[in-house]
Amino acid sequence: MSSLALMRWLEGSPQRYDAGMRLLTFGRVTRLHEAVIAAAARKPGDRVLEIGCGTGSVTARLVAAGAQVTALDQAPEMLEQAQARLPEAGVTWLEQTAAEIDRLPEAGFEAVVLSLCLSDMSASERVFVLREARRRLAPGGRVVVADEVRAPGLRGVLQRFWRVPQAALGWLLVGTISRPVPDLVGELRVAGLAVQAEERWLLGSLAVMVAEPER
Repeated sequence: MSSLALMRWLEGSPQRYDAGMRLLTFGRVTRLHEAVIAAAARKPGDRVLEIGCGTGSVTARLVAAGAQVTALDQAPEMLEQAQARLPEAGVTWLEQTAAEIDRLPEAGFEAVVLSLCLSDMSASERVFVLREARRRLAPGGRVVVADEVRAPGLRGVLQRFWRVPQAALGWLLVGTISRPVPDLVGELRVAGLAVQAEERWLLGSLAVMVAEPER
């Protein structure tokens, strides 16, 4: 999972990843994870597909809530950390990209979770992945997205200022940066999903959205 400017650097250092996430989100990542779990694992036995599981922070919480989890990540070193954290949890681990979820069965999950990974994708990749995530939902299912988004109004101006040093350092370290998702609600709508609930932190720049297929 990743979204902020230094994410790719942290992905290269899985041991520092969780601590780095707490620092980059000013401690809000814990509340973000709690909101994701409450929305995704509503009852024991729910089948949850987690895209971009990283070191398994969200995966561990999903398992503790009684969910049957299929977790995927394209980085083998991150999967190794996640598997070491949950050696006997019964999680199905997949080393693959988010775009490869079209290989998974349709209507197979009560929830699909994307935590801090959409902001690493291009706009076309996000729409494709969100559409495929919708197709993976069982009747009554929902997509739960947590990521950095563009803050509204004047708060967006402040967001651009505080991201400058992050972006500069990220570029120096890895030669690339992630960017806030500019219109997450609109991209969910294009994918055939309607937002049912939303929670935001950090002046509106860090969001959790719960979306269901449009009727």
